[in-house]
Amino acid sequence: MTGQLAAHGDGDLALLHERVARARRSIVAIRAGALSTTGWVALGNGVVAASRRGLGYPTEVALLFDDGRSLPGRVVAADVARDVALVAPGEPPGVASLAVRAPAEPRLGDRVAVLSCLPGQSLRLAVARVCQVQRKVDGLLPAFELDLAAPLGAPVLDADGRVLGLVAAPVGALGELPGHSVVLPAGSLQPLLAPLDRPLLELRDRAPVYRCPACEEPFDIEEDRCLGCGRLLPHAFAPSPARAGVERVIRQALSALGIVANRARVGPRAWRIAQRPFPSAETSTHVDIEIDEAGRLLILRAPVVGLPAAHHEPFYRFLLTMNDQTTGEFRVSVAGDEVSVSCVASLEGFSDHDAAVLIDGLVQIADEYRRTLADTFEAAPRFESAGR
Repeated sequence: MTGQLAAHGDGDLALLHERVARARRSIVAIRAGALSTTGWVALGNGVVAASRRGLGYPTEVALLFDDGRSLPGRVVAADVARDVALVAPGEPPGVASLAVRAPAEPRLGDRVAVLSCLPGQSLRLAVARVCQVQRKVDGLLPAFELDLAAPLGAPVLDADGRVLGLVAAPVGALGELPGHSVVLPAGSLQPLLAPLDRPLLELRDRAPVYRCPACEEPFDIEEDRCLGCGRLLPHAFAPSPARAGVERVIRQALSALGIVANRARVGPRAWRIAQRPFPSAETSTHVDIEIDEAGRLLILRAPVVGLPAAHHEPFYRFLLTMNDQTTGEFRVSVAGDEVSVSCVASLEGFSDHDAAVLIDGLVQIADEYRRTLADTFEAAPRFESAGR
């Protein structure tokens, strides 16, 4: 996070740069498992405000400060509807909290600054204008929109370096246009921050309670839907609008196999499941499921066996024969010391039934090949990839 402040924007950038640069020590890069995002010190005890969607649903995170320090952090409060997560550092970071402008609501056309950073990157300053303001009416959350695509969790500052709001994805906020960002006003953060303005020791054992944005019932983050109202729950890995249909196919396919997709999801485009080839089987085969970035291909892979200690040449010849004659749409391959079976299928016109059948077929053929190779070449069966 250290290095020169990168900047882009329009108008008198030098003056704006000078006024908000002092806030840089309070901007925090956050690493949360496979996700990374921006946050900012919001309380004197060091509590950091960030986007819930930007973080996902971790308990423990790493906080990276401008001076190069890394501190452990714990998510101690969250509001799914407002898209806010609050993180308590493991120890006081010795960094001043950002001042909040009161009243925080900006006006149309106001120029603002957005400060953001990601792990391993320099702090970045961007300049934008307020292009839409939504007040709290008819149950909608207050929000305003910027004419700039800004990272989730980044603070939005006025020309004096005071916080106007948090770049977020609140439920029921105004419709975000391409290249624009939605901002939750700082005033909406105060009720969440007030209970946490206390010594860090008192926050150590707190854990956030996630509530459904529709019915406010607490929900299990590993469930696909709220048990109270049936609403599809936001997940740690927010779905891409371009891949929403494909992700729905995967979710329904896994459901048909008796698997909750959120529990199996391990990345923005990846799931990992353990499936038995038949109900009475003692062991399960782990299957890695992935869709490509464009959402056009489904990639499946399952481990079969490790390489045998001897008879390598006839072993490889046998694998080539299998690929030529018996695998059909599946392919046997070797990577390192592991033999696996995989499949790549086009998702065009693919249904959840097609996906479920393909996944089940991969499990069945992995089991068949595992037994064959173990019996013929004394290759050690693998049900889970080595190192996972």
